[in-house]
Amino acid sequence: MEHSNAIEKIGMGLVCSLETFKGAKIELVKRLSGFNGLSVYKYGQVRKIEVKTMQRGDKWIAINGVRAIDKLFFEQDYWIYFVLIPENIVIATKGLQFIQKQLKLNNNIEYLTELKDLMIDIKHLSKETSLKLTLKINVPFSTPMLTKQIVEKQVVGWENAIIEIWENKSTWIQIYNSLTYEEI
Repeated sequence: MEHSNAIEKIGMGLVCSLETFKGAKIELVKRLSGFNGLSVYKYGQVRKIEVKTMQRGDKWIAINGVRAIDKLFFEQDYWIYFVLIPENIVIATKGLQFIQKQLKLNNNIEYLTELKDLMIDIKHLSKETSLKLTLKINVPFSTPMLTKQIVEKQVVGWENAIIEIWENKSTWIQIYNSLTYEEI
Protein backbone atom coordinates (compact mmCIF):
# COMPACT_ATOMS: atom_id res chain seq x y z
CA MET A 1 0.00 0.00 0.00
CA GLU A 2 1.34 3.40 -0.98
CA HIS A 3 1.74 6.22 1.52
CA SER A 4 -0.85 9.02 1.19
CA ASN A 5 1.87 11.56 0.33
CA ALA A 6 2.94 9.43 -2.64
CA ILE A 7 -0.67 9.15 -3.79
CA GLU A 8 -1.11 12.94 -3.54
CA LYS A 9 2.02 13.45 -5.65
CA ILE A 10 0.64 11.11 -8.32
CA GLY A 11 -2.60 13.12 -8.32
CA MET A 12 -0.80 16.44 -8.60
CA GLY A 13 1.35 15.04 -11.41
CA LEU A 14 -1.72 13.95 -13.35
CA VAL A 15 -3.38 17.36 -12.92
CA CYS A 16 -0.21 19.17 -14.05
CA SER A 17 0.01 16.85 -17.05
CA LEU A 18 -3.64 17.48 -17.96
CA GLU A 19 -3.46 21.26 -17.63
CA THR A 20 -0.28 21.37 -19.72
CA PHE A 21 -1.96 19.12 -22.32
CA LYS A 22 -4.87 21.59 -22.48
CA GLY A 23 -2.46 24.46 -23.16
CA ALA A 24 -2.30 26.04 -19.71
CA LYS A 25 0.76 27.13 -17.83
CA ILE A 26 0.73 25.50 -14.41
CA GLU A 27 2.43 26.98 -11.38
CA LEU A 28 2.65 25.22 -8.04
CA VAL A 29 2.23 27.59 -5.11
CA LYS A 30 3.26 27.77 -1.48
CA ARG A 31 1.41 25.49 0.89
CA LEU A 32 0.01 28.44 2.85
CA SER A 33 -1.80 29.85 -0.20
CA GLY A 34 -4.92 27.76 0.41
CA PHE A 35 -4.67 25.81 -2.86
CA ASN A 36 -2.13 23.64 -4.69
CA GLY A 37 -1.52 25.48 -7.94
CA LEU A 38 -2.45 28.07 -10.51
CA SER A 39 -3.47 27.07 -13.99
CA VAL A 40 -3.26 29.99 -16.40
CA TYR A 41 -4.72 29.74 -19.89
CA LYS A 42 -3.60 31.78 -22.88
CA TYR A 43 -6.90 33.69 -22.92
CA GLY A 44 -6.32 35.00 -19.41
CA GLN A 45 -8.48 32.52 -17.52
CA VAL A 46 -6.96 31.53 -14.19
CA ARG A 47 -7.92 28.52 -12.13
CA LYS A 48 -6.83 28.21 -8.53
CA ILE A 49 -6.62 24.45 -8.23
CA GLU A 50 -7.01 22.29 -5.14
CA VAL A 51 -6.17 18.66 -5.91
CA LYS A 52 -7.88 15.83 -4.05
CA THR A 53 -6.57 12.37 -4.92
CA MET A 54 -8.89 9.48 -4.16
CA GLN A 55 -7.70 5.90 -4.24
CA ARG A 56 -10.10 3.85 -2.18
CA GLY A 57 -13.24 5.84 -1.72
CA ASP A 58 -15.05 9.04 -2.38
CA LYS A 59 -17.27 9.53 0.63
CA TRP A 60 -15.84 12.84 1.90
CA ILE A 61 -13.10 15.45 1.63
CA ALA A 62 -11.63 17.94 4.07
CA ILE A 63 -10.76 21.55 3.38
CA ASN A 64 -8.12 22.64 5.89
CA GLY A 65 -7.14 26.09 6.99
CA VAL A 66 -8.61 29.56 7.04
CA ARG A 67 -7.09 30.55 3.68
CA ALA A 68 -8.35 27.47 1.86
CA ILE A 69 -11.87 27.84 3.24
CA ASP A 70 -11.84 31.56 2.48
CA LYS A 71 -10.79 30.94 -1.14
CA LEU A 72 -13.25 28.09 -1.62
CA PHE A 73 -16.26 30.10 -0.55
CA PHE A 74 -15.34 33.56 -1.76
CA GLU A 75 -13.25 33.25 -4.94
CA GLN A 76 -14.94 32.36 -8.21
CA ASP A 77 -11.79 30.92 -9.80
CA TYR A 78 -11.29 28.24 -7.11
CA TRP A 79 -11.53 24.77 -8.66
CA ILE A 80 -11.30 21.35 -7.02
CA TYR A 81 -9.76 18.66 -9.21
CA PHE A 82 -10.50 15.12 -8.09
CA VAL A 83 -8.05 12.48 -9.27
CA LEU A 84 -9.31 8.93 -9.20
CA ILE A 85 -6.49 6.40 -8.81
CA PRO A 86 -5.87 3.84 -10.34
CA GLU A 87 -8.32 4.84 -13.10
CA ASN A 88 -6.26 7.95 -14.01
CA ILE A 89 -9.41 10.04 -14.21
CA VAL A 90 -9.43 13.76 -13.40
CA ILE A 91 -12.74 15.42 -12.57
CA ALA A 92 -12.64 19.24 -12.74
CA THR A 93 -15.25 20.90 -10.53
CA LYS A 94 -16.10 24.48 -9.70
CA GLY A 95 -15.28 24.48 -5.99
CA LEU A 96 -18.20 26.31 -4.41
CA GLN A 97 -20.86 24.93 -6.75
CA PHE A 98 -19.60 21.39 -6.10
CA ILE A 99 -19.65 21.87 -2.32
CA GLN A 100 -23.12 23.45 -2.48
CA LYS A 101 -24.44 20.43 -4.39
CA GLN A 102 -22.77 17.94 -2.05
CA LEU A 103 -24.07 19.65 1.08
CA LYS A 104 -27.39 20.44 -0.56
CA LEU A 105 -26.89 24.11 0.25
CA ASN A 106 -29.30 26.36 -1.55
CA ASN A 107 -28.32 29.62 -3.19
CA ASN A 108 -29.41 31.53 -0.08
CA ILE A 109 -26.36 33.57 0.81
CA GLU A 110 -27.14 33.90 4.52
CA TYR A 111 -24.75 31.07 5.38
CA LEU A 112 -22.07 32.75 3.26
CA THR A 113 -22.49 35.98 5.21
CA GLU A 114 -22.27 34.07 8.49
CA LEU A 115 -19.22 32.16 7.26
CA LYS A 116 -17.52 35.38 6.14
CA ASP A 117 -18.16 36.91 9.58
CA LEU A 118 -16.71 33.79 11.22
CA MET A 119 -13.62 33.96 9.01
CA ILE A 120 -13.08 37.64 9.87
CA ASP A 121 -13.47 36.87 13.59
CA ILE A 122 -10.99 33.98 13.41
CA LYS A 123 -8.42 36.08 11.53
CA HIS A 124 -8.86 38.94 13.99
CA LEU A 125 -8.55 36.66 17.05
CA SER A 126 -5.48 34.95 15.59
CA LYS A 127 -3.79 38.26 14.89
CA GLU A 128 -4.55 39.77 18.30
CA THR A 129 -3.67 36.74 20.40
CA SER A 130 -0.98 35.03 18.29
CA LEU A 131 -3.02 31.85 18.61
CA LYS A 132 -2.75 29.52 15.66
CA LEU A 133 -6.31 28.53 15.01
CA THR A 134 -6.82 25.72 12.54
CA LEU A 135 -10.18 25.59 10.85
CA LYS A 136 -11.25 22.45 9.00
CA ILE A 137 -14.41 21.68 7.08
CA ASN A 138 -15.37 18.07 6.40
CA VAL A 139 -17.61 17.73 3.38
CA PRO A 140 -19.53 14.45 3.36
CA PHE A 141 -20.47 13.42 -0.16
CA SER A 142 -24.17 12.98 -0.69
CA THR A 143 -23.34 11.89 -4.24
CA PRO A 144 -20.12 9.95 -4.84
CA MET A 145 -17.94 10.50 -7.89
CA LEU A 146 -20.33 8.75 -10.25
CA THR A 147 -18.06 9.13 -13.26
CA LYS A 148 -19.86 6.59 -15.47
CA GLN A 149 -23.30 7.99 -14.61
CA ILE A 150 -22.18 11.57 -15.25
CA VAL A 151 -20.60 10.68 -18.58
CA GLU A 152 -23.75 8.83 -19.63
CA LYS A 153 -25.81 11.83 -18.43
CA GLN A 154 -27.77 9.72 -15.95
CA VAL A 155 -27.03 12.25 -13.21
CA VAL A 156 -28.66 15.63 -13.82
CA GLY A 157 -28.32 19.01 -12.17
CA TRP A 158 -24.55 18.94 -11.73
CA GLU A 159 -23.62 20.82 -14.92
CA ASN A 160 -22.46 23.95 -13.06
CA ALA A 161 -20.52 21.91 -10.51
CA ILE A 162 -18.78 19.20 -12.53
CA ILE A 163 -17.33 20.90 -15.58
CA GLU A 164 -15.18 18.28 -17.28
CA ILE A 165 -13.85 14.77 -16.87
CA TRP A 166 -10.63 13.55 -18.45
CA GLU A 167 -9.05 10.11 -18.58
CA ASN A 168 -5.42 9.27 -19.26
CA LYS A 169 -4.90 6.16 -21.36
CA SER A 170 -1.37 6.97 -22.56
CA THR A 171 -2.87 10.26 -23.80
CA TRP A 172 -5.57 12.53 -22.40
CA ILE A 173 -9.13 11.94 -23.58
CA GLN A 174 -12.00 14.19 -22.54
CA ILE A 175 -14.90 11.95 -21.59
CA TYR A 176 -17.29 14.63 -20.32
CA ASN A 177 -17.83 18.36 -20.78
CA SER A 178 -20.85 20.05 -19.20
CA LEU A 179 -23.26 21.83 -21.52
CA THR A 180 -22.92 25.13 -19.66
CA TYR A 181 -19.13 25.14 -19.87
CA GLU A 182 -17.61 27.95 -21.93
CA GLU A 183 -14.80 26.65 -24.09
CA ILE A 184 -11.36 27.90 -23.22
